[in-house]
Amino acid sequence: MTRSTALRLAAVLSVLVAIIGIVAFDLPNLTLGADRARDPFAIVLGSFTSDVVALVAAYGAWRRQKWGAVLLIAVNAFWIVQAVGSLLFDAGAGAMAFASVMLVHHVAVISLCLWRERVVSAV
Repeated sequence: MTRSTALRLAAVLSVLVAIIGIVAFDLPNLTLGADRARDPFAIVLGSFTSDVVALVAAYGAWRRQKWGAVLLIAVNAFWIVQAVGSLLFDAGAGAMAFASVMLVHHVAVISLCLWRERVVSAV
């Protein structure tokens, strides 16, 4: 796999997670407002912000820009912290399964952003 392909795959995977997060979590909570949101509103705002930043980073990574790859690594590192927090502090089996899948996703995206092509040297 080439670096370009790896960056584009990382971008697609991050866009999918960001869109799912926006549609399933962020928008429903944002429309409820600070008083009626299911989660603390600071978490809702932080989640929405990280999803928007992920979309911007994915655009940069898709265009093979270094800033896009770096920003995508930063967003996914933040998401790893969230996934580990969910694994440690959420009691439900569904939440643990979701956090586990997301943890694997985020590590995979970071690995794709750091992908290097093998160079065969002539001896």
